[in-house]
Amino acid sequence: MKVTIQTITEKEKEEALLRITEMTPDLQMAVSLLENGEQVLIGQRDGEKVPCPISNIYYVESVDEKTFAYTKTDCLELKYKLYELENLLDSRFFRCSKSMICNVRKIRSVKSGENARLNATLLNGETLIITRSYVSGFKKRLGL
Repeated sequence: MKVTIQTITEKEKEEALLRITEMTPDLQMAVSLLENGEQVLIGQRDGEKVPCPISNIYYVESVDEKTFAYTKTDCLELKYKLYELENLLDSRFFRCSKSMICNVRKIRSVKSGENARLNATLLNGETLIITRSYVSGFKKRLGL
């Protein structure tokens, strides 16, 4: 994709013009970021496309080759693979197991679990397990 940037005078109004053949999820995220200043993922619930700001996501999980984003009250299916989301999501998110990415800002507390794992309790009361291979990265991230 070619990107062209033009500098304008302060009197002119800033705008973004996208010339596209098809609205893809990546382009939709870029539009949402430009319009709202926040990254938005488009998920599906009951056949409907639903925008979800990433700040609302507690964690993302991959189950049976499908990817789901969980918010405080909702579950949306995403069209992304977990590794793609790792690259798309910002520093609030970290990989906590092979099948899960968690939002650090949604963690209420953490305590030691069995087999060198950690149990993270989220603000919505759910508990996630941070597996051994991801514990050291998590501790560094939180300064523990």
